[in-house]
Amino acid sequence: PDSRSRDVSIDELLDLEQQAEFFIVLGQDDAAIELLVEHLRSSGGSSPLPYLKLMDIYRRRGDAADYERTRERFNHGFNAFAPAWTDDLSQGRTLEAYPEVIARLQQSWPNAADAMADLEALLLRSDGHELFDLPAYRDVLSLYSLARDRLEHGEDGPSKIDVLLPL
Repeated sequence: PDSRSRDVSIDELLDLEQQAEFFIVLGQDDAAIELLVEHLRSSGGSSPLPYLKLMDIYRRRGDAADYERTRERFNHGFNAFAPAWTDDLSQGRTLEAYPEVIARLQQSWPNAADAMADLEALLLRSDGHELFDLPAYRDVLSLYSLARDRLEHGEDGPSKIDVLLPL
């Protein structure tokens, strides 16, 4: 991220992903790509989520050159490792391979707002935590969505959802 970067909320990123998925379902990959690229330009590329979505689209379309260009930007900007074109995007550790993160989330999970704050810090790398493999990052994103739903529907409490269940 450069000096043009701006703070982007997880809610904004989830909305962006939903909009991109809408275009993809309609068979409008080019519109989804344009949406994601424009978001990266306007935000300074401060979040990994649009990069991941772009890599998924490029892989599905068989566009190795754009995939590799996006992968290099992702790897450089986030000091992370996205798999090469010839590798599997689902390759890597899941969230279960990060026991310190699981322990932290188990502590905050009873309160949805606290869980969302912890998960957002993990997603946006604002706490200097070890970077996740792509499968673990997707697990964290799923848990954030679940915590957000709990908060929006007033289902806050340890008896409603158990984060100790297998991910």
